[in-house]
Amino acid sequence: MPVTDDLRAIAERADRDLNAVHDFFEHSKLVWRSFEILVDQGHRVSNESKATGTRVDQDGLVRLAPVYARDYLANFTFRQFVSVFEVFLFELLHRVLVNNPWPFSEKQLNFGSVIRAATRDEVISGVVLKQLNELKYEPMREWFVAMNRALKLDCPGEDEVDTLAEIKATRDILEHNAGVVNETCRRKAAKKARYEVGQQVELDDAYHPAGRIVK
Repeated sequence: MPVTDDLRAIAERADRDLNAVHDFFEHSKLVWRSFEILVDQGHRVSNESKATGTRVDQDGLVRLAPVYARDYLANFTFRQFVSVFEVFLFELLHRVLVNNPWPFSEKQLNFGSVIRAATRDEVISGVVLKQLNELKYEPMREWFVAMNRALKLDCPGEDEVDTLAEIKATRDILEHNAGVVNETCRRKAAKKARYEVGQQVELDDAYHPAGRIVK
């Protein structure tokens, strides 16, 4: 498959995945709103969790709906936005650099990895993957330096990179520190940092759509 077709397929898959997450978020909220209407019309329900023993009825579920939407639905979908973006960017870089591996021509190889490889392409792919795995731990700005070096796109702009860096810092702190901001988060968010160390990240309705910036 030509490189251009591969890149188009990567972009289209990422777009579908982002749309699916957005739809899941909106449709889930619609289900909760529909349930509230049913309860207002007299619908009754009760449930006891087999896992926790917690009992709840329709009124309890209505009270819990905003909590579930804020603490779980928004949290999950926001993290998915960023995950889809990361997969897209690094798949794109991998495909481009496998096609043009010369930036890594001076890299040294472990001879064992060479003799285990079935083809030249497999050797090249292994080298590129190693470099990209190391890049993942660099500041996001370095991701775009690598992308622009490979593709000469000269985008996104400085402010967009800063915004994306803050979005990723927020995702990382939700993923790895239960949403409590630490120095690492502040450093990653840089100029766009929204919280002080020790504060709890909140994904309110004004911020959660930041996932659209990824799209």
